[in-house]
This record gives sequence, structure tokens and C-alpha cells, in this order.
Amino acid sequence: MGTTRLSAEGAVGRGLSPGIWQQYGFIGGDLDDPSKRPFFFDDFTKLGVMASATSQGGVITYQDAGVTIQQAAAADNSEGEFGVLEFSHDGTAHDEGSIELGGGTSGLVAISATALSRNVVAAEARVKVTTVAVGGCCLVFGLAEPGAAAADLIVDTTGALVVKDFVGFQTLLTSNSEIDAVYAIAGGALAQVQDNAGTLVSDTWIKLGVVYDPFAEPNKKMKYFINGVELGGSVTDAIITAGTAFPTGEELTLVLGTKILTASAATAYADWWAVGSYNVDS
Repeated sequence: MGTTRLSAEGAVGRGLSPGIWQQYGFIGGDLDDPSKRPFFFDDFTKLGVMASATSQGGVITYQDAGVTIQQAAAADNSEGEFGVLEFSHDGTAHDEGSIELGGGTSGLVAISATALSRNVVAAEARVKVTTVAVGGCCLVFGLAEPGAAAADLIVDTTGALVVKDFVGFQTLLTSNSEIDAVYAIAGGALAQVQDNAGTLVSDTWIKLGVVYDPFAEPNKKMKYFINGVELGGSVTDAIITAGTAFPTGEELTLVLGTKILTASAATAYADWWAVGSYNVDS
């Protein structure tokens, strides 16, 4: 059922990536008992206009004065959107906007290498930006510690993620079109899994996703995906097990952040995001 639907997308690429969500049984399998494969998907149809630093609809946002996060006014049917969330930057330099699932207090998942606590963990989002010009609009997306959607999630001068518990993707202000796969642990350093792993194209949707599979082949347990295709870069088992550079065992939730460097208006969009996790030891 799911395979037929998802493989028929063509160039639009609207749907959840099969290599993430079907491969690990979140969709297309036994859906009678959702507790067996806990899964959250939000098409951004109900959030409306967001107030900064205020828990609304199960999420919280941070918005500098020149940033508005709200439902997009219109969708282009040719690109398959249903609900779309808009991050509008009015052109004030260094202005930032971010959104986090869980209201700033709750982590939904944890990446664990410990027997009896090992879970498959998956996350993905479909996003785009209106410009990839240097200094335009950079973004970060992935799983981060609760409270990440706050002032200066992204460094003003570089566009890099401020170091905190995180697994996912970033683009930099000096190379806005280059997508890097990264991870970090609070108090440590930002580590790059794969430099220039993908390319952002102006006003073009792209899907960014991650999967942690504790039973995958050695050194391939933390997987990164762009448009449903698994990247070659990964995180070694030793790094995950040690948990001193990687956020092993830390509570994480969905986070998406944007920032501009130069005084030029720019907009980012999120079509949907998703997260899921289930225990593989039980």
C-alpha cells in the first residue's frame, strides 16, 4: 500500500521518504495499534500566527522583531503542499526565527546504545528557502535538546548551530546552498559527518531526514538522508557508545531554525515535519 503511493510521487517529492518511514515500519505496516510504532506528523494546518516564546499548539517559537512565523497565505498545488509554515525575515540583519516541538520543555526521543533502552529514532522535514545567496537565509533542522528554540540558536556571523545536543543538518551564511550533516553534544563541539552533503536550490523543496538504527551494520547506525537518499557519511559506533561527543541518551525533539546575515528580506518554508521512535529490545 505505502510503497505504491510513495513511489508514484514523481518530481513533486511531497511524501514521507520510504527509506525512513516504510523501511522502519512507521507507515505501510500494522497501523491498528499506534503505540507499537509511536509516530508524529504535522502538516502545519492549525498553528496560525505564532507569538514568540509562547507555547501554542504543542510547539514553541522564537522570533526576533523582524521575523514572523505563521501559516503561509497560499500553497502552490504543483508542489504538493497542504499546510505550509512560513518564516518571514523583513531584512533586519541577523534576525532569527525557530520552532520546536514540545513547547520548549519536552523531549520526545532519545538515541540509546544501551541494551533494553535501544530505540529506532527517525525524523524528517520538507523545507525550502527563497534565496541561497550568500548572507541570505540559512537554516538548521534536526533533533535537538528541549529549549533549543531560543535567541541565538544560530551564530550571527557564520550561521552555524550554537553547540547543544543535536543531530541533523545546517547551512552556513557564507555558503547557503551547501547542506552539512552534523551532530553535537552540549558542552562539546559541533562535528561534521559530511560536508556539502546536499544542495539547497532557491525556492525548491528538499527533504532532510535522520534515522538511528541500533541494529544496523557497524558504524552505520546513525543515518542521514536528503530527499530520501541515504548519505555516505555516518557516526561511528565508538562515538555513539561513548556519548561524550554525540548526544547519546539525551532527550531530543524536533527543531527548525532560520537566520539571515545581510539586510535583505528572505523567507523560509516548512511543508511538514515528522518524528517517531520505538523500542527494539522488547
